[in-house]
Amino acid sequence: MKRAILLQTDPTTSKAHALNRFNQDALLLANTLLKARTSKHLMELHTRTYHNSKKATGFNSQVVCDIERSVIRCKGNILKAVTVKFNVPRNCHTFQTKKRFFVEFVPYPRRRIAVPVRNNENLRRYHHLIESGWTCKTYGLTANQQVVAYLQKEDTTAQPPSRENALGVDVNSKCFAITILSPEGRVLLQTYMGKDIWVKRKRMMIRKARLQSLADQGSHRAQRSLNRLKTREHNFVRNRVGEVVRDITLLALQYNADIAIEGLKRFSPKGRRFNREVLRIPFYQFRRTLEARCFDKSLVLIPVDPYHTSKWCSRCGAVAAHGHTSGNYTLFKCPRCGLTVNSDRKASLAVAVKSLLARNPSPDQRWFQVAGRRVPVSGLLRSDEEAARHSVPQTATADGKPTTFSRG
Repeated sequence: MKRAILLQTDPTTSKAHALNRFNQDALLLANTLLKARTSKHLMELHTRTYHNSKKATGFNSQVVCDIERSVIRCKGNILKAVTVKFNVPRNCHTFQTKKRFFVEFVPYPRRRIAVPVRNNENLRRYHHLIESGWTCKTYGLTANQQVVAYLQKEDTTAQPPSRENALGVDVNSKCFAITILSPEGRVLLQTYMGKDIWVKRKRMMIRKARLQSLADQGSHRAQRSLNRLKTREHNFVRNRVGEVVRDITLLALQYNADIAIEGLKRFSPKGRRFNREVLRIPFYQFRRTLEARCFDKSLVLIPVDPYHTSKWCSRCGAVAAHGHTSGNYTLFKCPRCGLTVNSDRKASLAVAVKSLLARNPSPDQRWFQVAGRRVPVSGLLRSDEEAARHSVPQTATADGKPTTFSRG
């Protein structure tokens, strides 16, 4: 398991000047290498440019190699900022005095810069993780002179046992739908979280559109306000997603439930409307944060197959052509029995059902009891021939052995 913590620095004037000069030289070198890049092969770029890079900047070998990796990973034609990583103990050290904690970088041979770190909640959380068994062998220096601690911890313990109930999470563009289900199919709790994320981001989008139009007309004040608003939006979404994940894990511990989410891939841009609606869903950030919190609290996280979770009827088991009614994306209406329910709530129920089926994937299990009705789950599962044609993620079963569901 890996995670990163941003440590705020408080350098003196001379150290801030030295760090600023180093960041400028690193960014200049990165853009120079970016212009000289002819392919995505790191060794080809390294053999052609390493000697000239060392001669022009005087950086340590590890710093030059890390900048080369950033250039290879860059998808555009220019880099506006670069975070340089320093490895411990070769080019980075940490030490602590009576009042301050320092991270010492070695960007040049025989030249060290000890950067003091502010004593705030991030530093206390960093020390808590280090005492809990996490290790940090790499520190990064950002363009705004902040320190990023890259921590990692190996899971040497056995996989935590499966809990009695299942908590299904459906992530959509406006909220997180939660359903807690017992093995007998009794719904213990259904709720929504994070509704304020979409409401506040919508207001921010309207304001950003106005500022962008003014910035296009040459207003520097509007451009500065737009940059500040983007930063505030990013921080708000990150904090609220963390709070939602905290509440979900607390519910899982309270109801003794495993957590199940859809095993979706990371989206790629397709169109203006698709990007505006779908790519604003913080699913990737939500999943990364949820994985880290489940690891800390010994909870089982089960990614299930998203196949027909939105189209499956929880009353009669029929599979509709669409996961919503015509013209209304918030409601689902079954074409067979006429059941009309909230589509997000029903999708979270289907995710919970799939996680319970993953515990006992017996071919004789054809029915699952939900709300006092016998519901066929064949619509929720793929046939063996169809599943073999899709990529397969792993999920955890009750006995600790992995079972598989195909991707949608």
